Amino acid sequence: MDLAEAQARLGQFLSPLAVDEFLGPGLSGGFRVSRHDGRSGGRPALLGADPRAVLAGAVHLASELTYHSANASGPPPDLSGVRDARDFRERIDAFHARNYSIRFPDLRPLSPELDALARALELLIQGPVTASAFWSRGGMRAPVHYDDHDLIVVQLEGTKRWYVATRPSELFNTWRGVSGNPPDLGAHQVLDLAPGDLMYLPRGTFHTVDSDTESVHLAIGFTPLTLREAVIAALDHLSDLNRPLRATLAGQLENADLEALAPAVAEAVGHLFNAARSPGFVAAALQRRASRAVADLVPLKRPTMTPAVSLDSVLRHAEGAFTQIGASADTIDVAYPGGHLYIHRGAQEAVVYIADTPRFRVRDLPGPIGDEVRLALVARFLEVGFLEVASPTASVADLFASAPVSA
Repeated sequence: MDLAEAQARLGQFLSPLAVDEFLGPGLSGGFRVSRHDGRSGGRPALLGADPRAVLAGAVHLASELTYHSANASGPPPDLSGVRDARDFRERIDAFHARNYSIRFPDLRPLSPELDALARALELLIQGPVTASAFWSRGGMRAPVHYDDHDLIVVQLEGTKRWYVATRPSELFNTWRGVSGNPPDLGAHQVLDLAPGDLMYLPRGTFHTVDSDTESVHLAIGFTPLTLREAVIAALDHLSDLNRPLRATLAGQLENADLEALAPAVAEAVGHLFNAARSPGFVAAALQRRASRAVADLVPLKRPTMTPAVSLDSVLRHAEGAFTQIGASADTIDVAYPGGHLYIHRGAQEAVVYIADTPRFRVRDLPGPIGDEVRLALVARFLEVGFLEVASPTASVADLFASAPVSA
């Protein structure tokens, strides 16, 4: 998946909201709603034609389900020892009978369309994206709460009424929780979402929901780059270059004078301040952060056995594959979803070609490398699931498809 494909996929999903608008001023502009216009990428079908059937069949998620309710009529049912799909559905019905809304996590493996959308968003924000669904029956009310990550909510089935605080989100850090007292929603707006409607909730936005009818909505979660994370990335980069920042601090006993550490901390902050003002330093720090973030994403699907290829084999990028490439003096760091490949700089031209070319013939890899290196190089990309074989032997059509386009 390249940048243009990711933008196109996300754009179709967000329509009529433009990608640049959403990823630019949209993410910093607070809560917003985008109504389904009939062109928005089949939003109601992101979990298939029958979302409830998909969720009811996800027996493997039984132990991972969570639930909430502000008007429960009894304690939550037990989720242990679910035997089969029929038993699972009976437990779901028991939750609903007591006014609980059920959250189903980790839904990306259940829908190729949803997984591709999430991967496109991951490429664009260089960070992880989750997908969960909430299945509610009519009469359920949720407690007032907020989430510690941004949410794109898509109504899949039925309707749901949302009460969303109008005050700007405090954008709480993830370790800050709501106090023991019930949070106050305060001034708010009321919105009814119908199938296909989309809503963006910045992290920390207080909200609650009512269900008048049975409904299912999808929650796509992510956290955009924050200034705090950018500062942390700069510190991490500087500490890679500066051994004193990695040194152990003295005075770690329980009764130690922690104030004695202040001069060392202040000096380190001064070094960071000076480094951040150096041309190219922050950009390099954020690139290194992106490399680590991409490698930590849900891994690509690896083959059980690396396929054998020849110089005439035509290869293509696997579904959801993309890279973040960095380099040192001697090594290229190719980050892909699930890990890193570290490759000698002598193969840089071929590596960039592999990363940028969705479909190609092995013998066409450029650069000052021999055919044995070409075969060894693509084998490494095949092994981690970044590449897959499109054709064992190049045909005329393959040769045309893999040929570079000239202006």
